[in-house]
Amino acid sequence: MGLGLSVPGIMLLLIGRPELLAYAVFGSVVGMYGRNPHRLLRLKNQALGAAMMLCAGVCGIMLAPFGLHGWPLLAGGMFWAAFSSVIADRYGLKPGGAFFPLFAFGALGTLPVGERPAVDGLVAFVATALFSILLGQLARFGPAKEHGVETIAFPWPNVLRRAGTYLVVVFLAGAIGIGLQVEHLQWTMAGAAVPLAAGNARGRLRRGTHRIAGTLAGIGVLLGIYYLGPSEVFLGCLIILLMFPTEAYMVRNYGLALSFFTPLVILMLQLANPSVGAQMMWDCAMGNLLGVVVGIAAAAVFDRRPRTQYASGTVG
Repeated sequence: MGLGLSVPGIMLLLIGRPELLAYAVFGSVVGMYGRNPHRLLRLKNQALGAAMMLCAGVCGIMLAPFGLHGWPLLAGGMFWAAFSSVIADRYGLKPGGAFFPLFAFGALGTLPVGERPAVDGLVAFVATALFSILLGQLARFGPAKEHGVETIAFPWPNVLRRAGTYLVVVFLAGAIGIGLQVEHLQWTMAGAAVPLAAGNARGRLRRGTHRIAGTLAGIGVLLGIYYLGPSEVFLGCLIILLMFPTEAYMVRNYGLALSFFTPLVILMLQLANPSVGAQMMWDCAMGNLLGVVVGIAAAAVFDRRPRTQYASGTVG
């Protein structure tokens, strides 16, 4: 995962295009789907993960010139949340859930790109995703039990039930966010999707709590970074380095992983859009808090029916 970002990331820094790191970061997420020790299964999982990420991300990139916000942004987020949930659950992908495709659509779709789609960003996004698949095929892992990579494909009733829950929860969180005029609505939608990756009420509460605590800790790290007044090149290198602990702890300690992932995401978005100031940190925190609270409450109401426990090891 780290190599999947560091190689294209360093190339972007060398050619003086650090603003494209946001696209490369989402492309490198494809590496997270390569946990299976068997190469063919790893290729299948990464191909499916890449399909989700590329479809959602490319859709966001192509719609970015229209200035996605409000209800159109929410409608797109609802679609990609439900679609990604169906693919992840039906094929037992890890990481499960819809967070990454949903966030890729929202983040890349709201970047200021002018009147035309960012073709250079699209190239960086697709190239990084394909490079991550290549790395996945070159890597050699130990026994499956050492990595917790057992995949479970869920029956269609469970798959469709959780996809419907994603639709309802993301809609409610987004509608409330629009009503409250929350900036950066993509953070609210992503926050709402986080608890649904767990299979029961206790798991959702724990995951939501980790999300909030990790985000706040990440903002603390970010404040320390801002205090140093780093250059764009330094920020680019820092984004690449932050991907290593993010992936290392994502399955083992979700809250700790987010303390690295939060500054990574905010820094990459600031490189892509320098006009975004420190206010984004608080918008991120408030948007996450609103989304997580709505996600936990709405899922408890609309998804009460007993079902098979969803696999752990999800992210987002």
